[in-house]
Amino acid sequence: MTEYTWQIFEVLRCLTNLFYNTVKILIMYRTRLRSWANLLLTTVIFLPFMASAKASKEEAIDLSIIEQIDNLIPYMTASQRIQFLNLEAAIEDAKSNLRSGQYLAETKPSTFDPKRDIKEIVKRGKLMIESANSNIRTNQKSLVALLTSVDAQKAAQVIIDEARFDYILESSTFEEAMTTLCQQLLERCWQLNYETLFFDGVFTQDSEGTHRTDAKLRKDFYNTLTQIDGNAFSVTIPVGFKLNPDTLDNSSQIFSYENEAIFAQDKKALLAIELIRPEGSSSGLLSLRAIDLDTLLIAVHQIVKVDDLAAALSIEDEILEDALLTQVTLRDHTNTLETLTHLSDAYIYEIESAAPSNEVAEMLTNTLLNQANLQMSDRDFIIRAYGDSLKLLDTWEGHANARLIIADGAETNSYQLSAQSNGSNRTLTSGVLTLSQIQSEQMAEVE
Repeated sequence: MTEYTWQIFEVLRCLTNLFYNTVKILIMYRTRLRSWANLLLTTVIFLPFMASAKASKEEAIDLSIIEQIDNLIPYMTASQRIQFLNLEAAIEDAKSNLRSGQYLAETKPSTFDPKRDIKEIVKRGKLMIESANSNIRTNQKSLVALLTSVDAQKAAQVIIDEARFDYILESSTFEEAMTTLCQQLLERCWQLNYETLFFDGVFTQDSEGTHRTDAKLRKDFYNTLTQIDGNAFSVTIPVGFKLNPDTLDNSSQIFSYENEAIFAQDKKALLAIELIRPEGSSSGLLSLRAIDLDTLLIAVHQIVKVDDLAAALSIEDEILEDALLTQVTLRDHTNTLETLTHLSDAYIYEIESAAPSNEVAEMLTNTLLNQANLQMSDRDFIIRAYGDSLKLLDTWEGHANARLIIADGAETNSYQLSAQSNGSNRTLTSGVLTLSQIQSEQMAEVE
């Protein structure tokens, strides 16, 4: 065999070995290659869906709070309102850009200019869509964050609003209470431009009814008032002050007294002073009111707890305890009292109470006058203090045309409130009034 032939043989042998080894390798790794191929195929098919799902998850923004915008706007601060308006404008601007981008991205060849290259136009439209969607998403997230913050502010304010009628009655000794409240009463009357303030005595209300106090207490109050009054000379004792049955139904001037003509042009008020003591209690309520003699509305109303009221009334032969509840809680979840406030010019209210003593009505009157600004008549006091001898008072309705009714509640010292206009069968639930004793921890905070 020639050398040339031998070389050809060697080449063929090498090729044969190479082919054999290649086939062997393919057989050995066929299963693994098939697994890799399947994995690659799966990835190619499902990766776009996985990416899309991820994108969808990122883009999911809970926009449900936007439905509450009208309810949240009143609770926004000035800076929050500006931020809200800016975000709203930014979202609308982004939506406008989105519509423009969609219009450009949908550009089709024109029959008038079929050779026009629209690729750049379509590309620009797609970029505008992408940018607009990003801006919308960013601003929506900021808007949701803003509204969530305002919603928290609203919740806090609702709690404050619900508690606006609540208060803890201040307490004092009789001497301190008399001096302080007389000072406050006169100053408030002067602020309201009352020129004549009639002092016709001091009344006590207890389990036996309403009656005038002894001469000593009457003198103590009169001396305190005149000392504060000084040179103003607004405090006057009306001579022969009594109800006039002839004018009860046809005039606002229901009282008669001597020398009426002297005070005819003055703005006048009756100073109604009551010491209210619950049965078996060593403490009680001092209530000072100014009743406008033209309208019979309560112009000024002040109350304070008197710790030693029984001693001031010279009550010593009873086993007494501090029975006056001083913490007032009023919850009006239907917001009826707020609604009645907006109708205050149309209605004059009087209290009709089923409570065993009058301190409940006094506490309710105090918070309503201070927090709800309702017009309140004091027909009840006029009847109790001046109406014993007049049968006509049984049918006298006074100037009020609506009632705030205090009825027993579901729990002890809890009272259901309702409002009703005269002549109507419809009653509006107006909340629940609860009286309780202040806890020692709260007392420490108050002090």
